[in-house]
Amino acid sequence: MVIRVDVLPLLLEARRVFVAEVMGGFFGQAQLGRWWLPCDLLREGEQPREAAARVLAGQLGLELEDVQVVGTRQHQVGPDWHLALVLAGAVSGGEPEPHPPLSGYSARPVGELPDQTGFYHRDEIALLASRYEKLRG
Repeated sequence: MVIRVDVLPLLLEARRVFVAEVMGGFFGQAQLGRWWLPCDLLREGEQPREAAARVLAGQLGLELEDVQVVGTRQHQVGPDWHLALVLAGAVSGGEPEPHPPLSGYSARPVGELPDQTGFYHRDEIALLASRYEKLRG
């Protein structure tokens, strides 16, 4: 089983979620310009929190603090099954700067997210964000 880390980066003061636009999609998903949570595969010997920080720094140039596991899911991608660990954290640092494979980003209130963001429906993202706020509380 392949383990993927999906990062839910939250700008707490503005109550926004950062989502990434990927031309061509992640993991063989062919939809052009689809919105995703920043994500990548867990590397050998890497801890999930380290992976979440790496993903956000590498893809959007942002730092992630107070990282918490807020969910797990299983997705079939082609013939492979991916276990997705969803980690949420507070965004800090300067202005976002997307790097390949990202073509853009957006920081949106949960209610203004697209219906579908990668493998997640907007309502699932709202639940995961509220879970993070409770864990952080």
